Amino acid sequence: MSIPSANAGIIPSEWRESVVPILLSGDNSSIIRTNSADSDWRHACPDAWPYQRHAAMAEALEKEGVTGRHVTDMDPPCDAYEFWFYFECRKFLGKIGLLPNGKIIIIFSSHIPRKGDKL
Repeated sequence: MSIPSANAGIIPSEWRESVVPILLSGDNSSIIRTNSADSDWRHACPDAWPYQRHAAMAEALEKEGVTGRHVTDMDPPCDAYEFWFYFECRKFLGKIGLLPNGKIIIIFSSHIPRKGDKL
């Protein structure tokens, strides 16, 4: 379940319906991961596999009405959202960008909260 923040809104279903299948595909040609996202994930969950992160993020995004924060200043330019997801009963902040072609995503963040419960 996502935790709303003051600047959070419902993540559009069109975006979620594009991102979730890509996450679940595990296709490395469709999923770009930043070094910092991978490093944060490995430090927080040293025994977890990358597909487990993808599955946990997808599970959060599959829920109707999931909230997040639209992020408009990413590089490269993409349609990005920040949201909460859970893995092994731990809360994580995820940030994913959907590239303009609608077929490639970038995982920018997947880490434990650093600034409390605000997105």
